[in-house]
Amino acid sequence: MKYTFKYAFCLWLIVVLLFMSSCVGTRVNFQQSIDSMENYDLSKGRQIYSEASGFQLLLLIPISLNSRHTRAYTILLAQADGGYISNIKVQEAWSYGFVGTQYTTRMEATVYPKK
Repeated sequence: MKYTFKYAFCLWLIVVLLFMSSCVGTRVNFQQSIDSMENYDLSKGRQIYSEASGFQLLLLIPISLNSRHTRAYTILLAQADGGYISNIKVQEAWSYGFVGTQYTTRMEATVYPKK
């Protein structure tokens, strides 16, 4: 009886730790290191946007859910092509599906090219 309780407790602890580890997301740092604003043409700003999604299967299993902010910001940086990014706006949306929920992160920004 003692051993059954020990094994059940260990199994329960492992399941709880696995569920808690799936709730960890990646932090996104929006700061850019620039040497001087004089190197950028502030009169030629253009709008860029990016979007990344993730899915939560059966409301328990996250699939590409916690990395969607990082993926959206990486796409935004690629579109900037070395320019200065400012006025970043982050929008979150979700939609319900038959077997889970889809979460979408959309980022819009203004990029100023180098001179």
